[in-house]
Amino acid sequence: MKKPMTATLDLTALDRTAPAPAPDPIAKERTVTAEVLGRPLQIPVKDIDEDPGQPRQEFDAESMEELESSIRLHGVKTPVSIRPHPTEQKRWILNFGARRLRASRSVGKATIPAFVDRSHTDYQQVIENLQREDLKPRELAMFIKRKMDEGEKQAQIAELLGVNRSMVTNHLALIDPPACIEEIYTSGKCLSAKTLYDLRNLHKEFPKDVERWCATAQEITRATVSALSAKLRGPRKSTIASPNSEQGSEERMLRSATTMPSLIVIFQDRSGTVDLHHAPQQPNHLIINFADGKQEEVPARQCQIEQIIFQ
Repeated sequence: MKKPMTATLDLTALDRTAPAPAPDPIAKERTVTAEVLGRPLQIPVKDIDEDPGQPRQEFDAESMEELESSIRLHGVKTPVSIRPHPTEQKRWILNFGARRLRASRSVGKATIPAFVDRSHTDYQQVIENLQREDLKPRELAMFIKRKMDEGEKQAQIAELLGVNRSMVTNHLALIDPPACIEEIYTSGKCLSAKTLYDLRNLHKEFPKDVERWCATAQEITRATVSALSAKLRGPRKSTIASPNSEQGSEERMLRSATTMPSLIVIFQDRSGTVDLHHAPQQPNHLIINFADGKQEEVPARQCQIEQIIFQ
């Protein structure tokens, strides 16, 4: 009688140690993506570098102390924005949130919540600060100058920032200004780029007068600068007035200029002084001597009275 056949199962392969799986080259990417779609990452504060091209450089000390106290008690509630470091692995570059990062370091926080934005540009950094009103005029001026030094035109910079070209031009007045205007800005007496632009143009024509005025002026606004412009430049004979005006009448009006009040108006975001000595050619119009030295006849109903200054 034949013996029944017995199947033999080779189990020797189970004794072999399986090779370790190869590292997943995109594991970090998957982790970051998952976190970006849900909760923010908790990034070690020590692994985040501030952007060396960060336009914002001015940080109010009192405001920073208040932020530090808040973060010490409650932590960071609004995540910062970061992007991978271009040359160093496991490090990050800060997009937005310099105050939160600095305050977290100051109070000894180990991590900070952060979202990853790999498409960040320096223009986005400036725009974010402009929208939050965190960017000082000088900081924006330095950014504009840097972009112009890189070969970009003012019109292109304005378009990418989403602002009027005049805003770009006005801020350039804060680059290497005369000492008197520098003092006005750094002391906080006036931070308006438009006002300082008009004042700088006036300084080009009347440097000594403007320097004396800056040293004694109690209030520096668009209205007071416009009044100074009207005083220094004097009432101008309108280029659109009737050519038959009598010389005697003109002289009488010029002599009376010092006794009449100055009417300061705003027209299309430009400040100027109404010429009260000449009649406009068109009805319901005003002749305006603008702070930039130009004289124009404009519709009266489009002008907004800003201030009346009595001599």
